[in-house]
Amino acid sequence: MELSYYPLTMEALDQADAEALCLFASEDERPLTGLAGLVDWRLSGRLSRMIRAGLVIGASGEALLTPPGMRLSFKKLFLFGLGTARGEDELAAKLADALRRLAQAGVKDAALQLPARLPPELGVRTLKAGDGTLLRALVFTPEPAKLVTSLSSSGVERRVVKVPSPPKASPAPRTRQRPTPPASRPVPPASSAPPHDPEPAEEPPVLRPPPPKPQRYVPPPPKDPGPKKKKR
Repeated sequence: MELSYYPLTMEALDQADAEALCLFASEDERPLTGLAGLVDWRLSGRLSRMIRAGLVIGASGEALLTPPGMRLSFKKLFLFGLGTARGEDELAAKLADALRRLAQAGVKDAALQLPARLPPELGVRTLKAGDGTLLRALVFTPEPAKLVTSLSSSGVERRVVKVPSPPKASPAPRTRQRPTPPASRPVPPASSAPPHDPEPAEEPPVLRPPPPKPQRYVPPPPKDPGPKKKKR
């Protein structure tokens, strides 16, 4: 079995590549913590709503298979109940039962987090004992490097996957504005109306001479013909 250890972060969850995602929940674990709580946050509280609706309560032997939706890259989502188990052997038995159910569902590679109260050494031995059920396991843990160091003598093929932080968005390039040249004309005050282009002046009409005033005709006085001559 190939074991890979991932940090328990949202970035690692988004980058993990596996067929199925396997979660564990106790009957008295409210709210969900660990990987289950991270997945619940990614799904906008979907698992919490299912718990409140009574579809799953984390009871011993309980198993739920549901589609993960579009927010996760996995094809299947399993949720296994741990009941109120506290002992190491009992928790290891719950883990072995979950591995058998994954094998019955035809799952060959899965991402999971070991139950919180299960010692890592015992959890890894349980995964090895179920060899043949899973060909590859992605184990989420808060401190993957420390876990690998503590398991260095177990002889298990393992590797630590370091998930880089998402790159920070580069600031938008600042554009330099050219200085405005000084105005050659006085700028009108802000309260005045914006200037308008003057309308082209109309051509003056052609002035014609006024017509002559009407003249009154006064006939001259008749001429005095003088004394009339008598006809003979």
